[in-house]
Order: sequence, then C-alpha cells, then structure tokens
Amino acid sequence: MAETPDDPVPLVPVPPPDQAAVPLPVEDELPHVGVPIRSVVGVKLAAAMFLHHFTLGAWIVTLSSYIEANTGTAGSGIFAVGFVGAAYGAGPIGGMIAPFITGLLADYFFATERIMAILHLVGAAAMGAAIVAESQTAFFFSALVYFISFIPSFSLVSSMTFHHLANPERDFPIARAWSTGGWIAAGIFVGWVWPRVTGNNIEATNVPMKIALGGELVTAAFCLCLPHTPPTNKRKRDPAVGASGFSGSQTLALIREPRFLSLMALAVLAHTPTQFYYSYFNVYLNTWVEWSDTAAKMTLGQIVEVCCMLLLPAVLLRMSIKTSILIGLAVWTVRLGMISASASMASPGRDVLLYAAILVHGVAFTLVSIALQMDVDRCAGRRRRATAQGLLAVAMSGMGSFLGAELSGMTGARLLPIQLDSATADGWRLFWLVPTGISAGVWLLAALFLQRDRTAGSEPPA
Repeated sequence: MAETPDDPVPLVPVPPPDQAAVPLPVEDELPHVGVPIRSVVGVKLAAAMFLHHFTLGAWIVTLSSYIEANTGTAGSGIFAVGFVGAAYGAGPIGGMIAPFITGLLADYFFATERIMAILHLVGAAAMGAAIVAESQTAFFFSALVYFISFIPSFSLVSSMTFHHLANPERDFPIARAWSTGGWIAAGIFVGWVWPRVTGNNIEATNVPMKIALGGELVTAAFCLCLPHTPPTNKRKRDPAVGASGFSGSQTLALIREPRFLSLMALAVLAHTPTQFYYSYFNVYLNTWVEWSDTAAKMTLGQIVEVCCMLLLPAVLLRMSIKTSILIGLAVWTVRLGMISASASMASPGRDVLLYAAILVHGVAFTLVSIALQMDVDRCAGRRRRATAQGLLAVAMSGMGSFLGAELSGMTGARLLPIQLDSATADGWRLFWLVPTGISAGVWLLAALFLQRDRTAGSEPPA
C-alpha cells in the first residue's frame, strides 16, 4: 500500500504570501486615459468650443447698435440713454452667480454634457425672451439669464476638454482656438455674409439675436452627442464623502490651496484693465480716430489669437506658466500704453500704433487667460476639475470683468464728456493711461507673489 505523502499537493496552487495577487482597483480609481486631439472625440470637443462662441459672437458685438437704434424716440423706444453699459454689465453679474454651482454639479452629481444641454436650452429661452421684450427691465433680465447659462456652460466644456484629452497641456490650446474661430465666423456671417446675400444690414436689428437663438438650440442638441463625462467623484468609497460623492472638505481644500488662491486673485486683477478695451476701444476708433469697418479690423486680434493658441503648447515647453503670464501682462501693459499715445498723434503714425495694439491682443490674451486655465486644471486635479474651472470663470468673467466695467465706467464719466464726439485728445490719453497703470501694477504683483509652477505634468492626487 502506497504511503500518503506528508504534504499532499493542493488542488488549487496558492502563491506564497509575498506573491499573492493584488486586487484590481475599483473603477473610480482606475487611471484616466484620454484621446488625442486628432480623433473623433477631439473633433467633437473642438466643434463644441466653436458653437459656444459662435452663439455669443452672433449678437453680443452688435448689441450696442441694437440698443442705440431703440433708445429714446428711435425704433421701439424701450431703452433709456446709457443702457448700453447696464446691458453689457449683465455678463459679469451672470459670471459671478452660476459657474461655481454648475462646476460642483458636474464634479459630484450629474454628467457634464447633460448639464451643458440644459444650460443651452435655458440660453435659447432667454434669447427668445430678449427678442420679444417690450421693456428695458425685461430685456436686462433676459440678458442676465442668458449669461447665467452661457458662462458656466463654457467653463464646463473647458473642463470636459481637459478631462478627455490625453495630453491637455499640448492639445487644449488647439481645441480652445476653435472657440475664437466661432467668434470670428459669427462676426463674418452677421457683418459680411448676411448683408451680401440679402442686401440688408442687420447689425441694428434683432436678427443677430434670432441667429443666436438658433445657435443655442443647435448647441444644446450637439451637447448630447459629446462624449459621456460622468461625475468624477460619484460613489467614491470614502467615509468622509456622502452617498452622492460630494465632499465639502475637498472643495474647501482646493480653495485654501495657496497656489490656487494666487491664481484666482491674479485672474480677477488681470481681467480688470481688459474691460477698458472691450467697453471703449470700438467707440474710440469710431468717434475719435474715425475709422471705417472698425469691427472687421478689430477681428485681426482674434485671428492672431488663434495662431497664438496653436503655438502655445510649444511655447510652454520652453517656459514656465509664470513666465508666460508675466510676458502676457507686459504685452497688455504696452498695448494699452500704445492706445493712450495714439490719442495725441496723427496718421499714419497713429494708425501704425493702433494696428499694432490690435494685433498683439491675441498674444496677451493667450499668454494670460489660456495659461491660467491650464495651470488651474493642473492645480485642481481630475476630481475637482469642473469646480476649479467654474471658480476661474467666476474670477475672470465675473469679478474681474465686473470690477473692470465699473472702473472703466467711472473713469469715462470723469475724463470723457457724455457725447464722446466732443472728447479731447487729453481726455482720451488720460483715460487709456488708467488701465495702463493698473496692468503694470498687476504685472508687478504677479512677479513678486505668484508662486513657482508645479513640475510639468504633475497633478495632485485624485
């Protein structure tokens, strides 16, 4: 009879303890793998960027002409003198209300593309209400609701793009350039294509708003075709996190992070002097310089902006985010100084300065605003991405723009006459020196206090 071995061979081999299989990570903890910009998903993200700014550019540029044509006894007469400033002020107010809340919803509760679709439907309804508004108050609140929906939707498409791209530091500026392309396309369509096809100039009518309404509906439908982007924090296995995935401690930790706070403060300060340009440069060229085709000439800045966005990834391989921001702020300061100097000059020297100021707009915007978006994304990490981009929208499009609009309005009231046709060279020169000084001060603060960048490619733990 055969003897039974002392150590029978087990039916299922068991590896030694130090070689035991490690359980696979749960789905929420799997590393994120993105796609290249040259892919179906990348094309969809770029198209979403394009549609977002096409809808805005279709009506916001000509809004002042529409209001002017219906002020006092002109047109429908529903607007009072000076309402243009209040109408454009709806944008910053909307920028301070919604982006942070929608960012939290996208990070913790709902899929990003569904929130965006709802926001664009709200924007379409608001645009429809503005078209049929029969009072100044109704028009203002319609515009306010529009911006409450538009500004957070753009911060969400930015966070979605960062989420899905395999190399966002290289490819995000390329996708972001399509939003500027949408703005340019809208301006060409409204200001050049439509008049030549129909024979009618529509800049002082509500037709641009009808085009924007159609664009909002198309964008809402297109959002449902975007890649599914679920909340990154949903069902997270953490006792400190509720069933929904929301963690107030995570959000507070982001807000308290020194570098994130410095970026938010810089976003507010850097976008304050730019409102002088957005609010007054067009009327300065029309009334003082007496250019023709002013709006078309100003789009040269956006064309340069697209080129700069395409080059930004290569630039950031050779310089830090801080260096990029400092160069952009320096360019902003110089260009505002050039505009100030042009007030006392005659052609052709004045035209050379003004064209140069327009062309370098894209350089300054890209090196500051787009670099801020990229560094905020790197600082926040994947799980807080939408919240961080929402907070950045509050800082740039909300607080910074509102502060700049208020300062530019007060400066204009103090240095310029009510009828800008009777303004003087000294008045315009001093007016443009104010944002020049503010921009120089922001540059100095950034140089002294903005912290050194994180190591390239680093990201805080999710």
